Amino acid sequence: MAASVATKAEMYTVVENLLDNPRTFSHLGSQGMRLGAHEVVAIPGNIITAHGAAQSRRKFKALERSLARKSLRIRSTPSPILYDPVDETPKSLAIQGGALGLVDPTYASSDSEFFTEV
Repeated sequence: MAASVATKAEMYTVVENLLDNPRTFSHLGSQGMRLGAHEVVAIPGNIITAHGAAQSRRKFKALERSLARKSLRIRSTPSPILYDPVDETPKSLAIQGGALGLVDPTYASSDSEFFTEV
């Protein structure tokens, strides 16, 4: 089977405005994002590592404040991809039915829907 394109879950951070009114979050996106009440958006990459690795800590601190004030929730970040040198295959972390396990990334050449609980 040919490799497919990576999914949003593998490439994006999903965040939610927890407030009952619209709010501009200066730390989302390159120039801030205005989210409607309870709006959910997908942002490319992992915003925690991107903000943490940035030269300026301004956006990271703003993200920390939004999370502490419970005005923003991070629903998901891209799962880490782990390489198994024995099987020579990448695996990604996933949660299914409350159990943590490993799955094949969608872009890997595998037709497996296999979930291995860890």
